[in-house]
Amino acid sequence: MSTPNASVRRHIRRLPGEATEPTSTLVLTSHDSWFVDVRILTATREDGTREALPTDGGPISRLEWAFAGKSYTKPSKVDGGPAHTIWCHDIDSRTSDPERDEGDMYEQEDGDVLECGQNVDAETGAVNKYEELWHDIGVQLVGQEKDHLSAMLIANDKSHDTKGMIVRVGDWCQGILKVGEDTTVERWHWSHKDHWQLVAKLGQKSLACGATFDRISLELGKVIRHHDLDWKVIELYAWI
Repeated sequence: MSTPNASVRRHIRRLPGEATEPTSTLVLTSHDSWFVDVRILTATREDGTREALPTDGGPISRLEWAFAGKSYTKPSKVDGGPAHTIWCHDIDSRTSDPERDEGDMYEQEDGDVLECGQNVDAETGAVNKYEELWHDIGVQLVGQEKDHLSAMLIANDKSHDTKGMIVRVGDWCQGILKVGEDTTVERWHWSHKDHWQLVAKLGQKSLACGATFDRISLELGKVIRHHDLDWKVIELYAWI
């Protein structure tokens, strides 16, 4: 267990290629190491500036990858060596039979973390070595809250082939819901205008992210009904 965190990817490099970043990738990780990782392809205007991420559900082709589950980290046995992290996917937008991925995590001098590992290329099926550079964006207080909040909710309706996970870490909240082969993701951020703002949404379902915004009503083990689906509060954690 560790301090909840929010991190963005600065680049990905599929060796021996060059480093690029074609997505807006955000990973939220809770105190108990539950995580939601959402990667949305960015779009560029003619003047070279980036368009805002879609918030109306489409096109779903903008979803490069999204997955959620639990991670496990083993510290290095050698001073200065990399930690090794395994991410077990419970939900995966690319497959109904998710596996795990893993990598060695090298802390950089500026505090960023370089992840090195190997995975299967989604287009070619080939196993490639890769590098991903991660940056911790920090977590801010929300409104009048005196401490930070981390929460994790899950939905699991086997009769309708439905699984979902939501993780809130401070001023960020992100979730994934998969019904059959259809995936919906949402990303929310606390605005300086004192409200939660939907900053990205792909897919046509509705997630119970808003339940994490009402801190007073959140209780460990509580079941929240949202759009005919039950979401259960699995984790609540506060820290200064």
